Amino acid sequence: MHTRLLTYFEAIIRHGSIRKAAEAVHVAPSAINRHLLELEAQLGTPLFERLPRGMRPTAAGEILARHIRSTLRDYDKAISEIEQLATGLRGRIVISSIESALADLLPMAVKGFADRYPRIDFDIRSFPAEEAIRQATDGSADLALIFNPPPRLSLVQVAYADFPLGVICAPDHPLTRLPAVQLSNLLGYQLLLPARSITIADQLDMVLSTTGLKLPSRMVSNSLTFMSSYVRSGEAISIMTPIGILDRLEAGDLAFLPLTDRGLLPQRLIAGVADASMPVAVANFCAHLKGVLRQVATSQVS
Repeated sequence: MHTRLLTYFEAIIRHGSIRKAAEAVHVAPSAINRHLLELEAQLGTPLFERLPRGMRPTAAGEILARHIRSTLRDYDKAISEIEQLATGLRGRIVISSIESALADLLPMAVKGFADRYPRIDFDIRSFPAEEAIRQATDGSADLALIFNPPPRLSLVQVAYADFPLGVICAPDHPLTRLPAVQLSNLLGYQLLLPARSITIADQLDMVLSTTGLKLPSRMVSNSLTFMSSYVRSGEAISIMTPIGILDRLEAGDLAFLPLTDRGLLPQRLIAGVADASMPVAVANFCAHLKGVLRQVATSQVS
């Protein structure tokens, strides 16, 4: 097998230089460079452009990279299954997730699974949705967790749950006394809106455009942490799902009021993988995550 060579090549692609790739796989740069030159000689074509500040794959390099990532995924899956014949479930799971799921839902899922399977290691990463999708697609991560996937999602959806969009505010805010809350009820209050990089902003804009309603706001943010903390510390209100603030809702630090406007759809949180054929550890975690998502979604409507 050429596992070592494939690993070296994938490391160069991921890190953009031989030096950084060598540091990542703990070998000398000269060893990686020697293997790369031998591979290029064997194929009869350069696989990288040597640039002043790094290396960029050529067209041939891009083709090889796609096949190598697929091969390494299949190899890791096979090794994982072989190891389990003797030692039980083990492996390493890399998850790229949006910020909101990292605050409460994912820790809940990981803890329950890690307690049950102590031989499994986790690498949890925070990224915007687009980058999380890219990492799961190219094999840098096993799993992406995102809200509102694009219509042409490049991943296989393995778990999902829908969550309402609503207003977060202090527990004693006047809005909490209304029997139902709509966007028009927010006028006159200090409003902190989600930035356009957050997927719910597009849906809000679409609903507002059909009603002619304008929501003036002095502040926008793409950080769930800032939005929830700012609302908790003062008179402001904001718009989001309950994901990311579950602990604060349970503690009574914040109130969540579902918006009832026509056209505001539930926000879908999905877990996606590049290929339905996954290592056993990843497949088992996806099954566990599916149950956690269902449990949390049910608790939000009960």
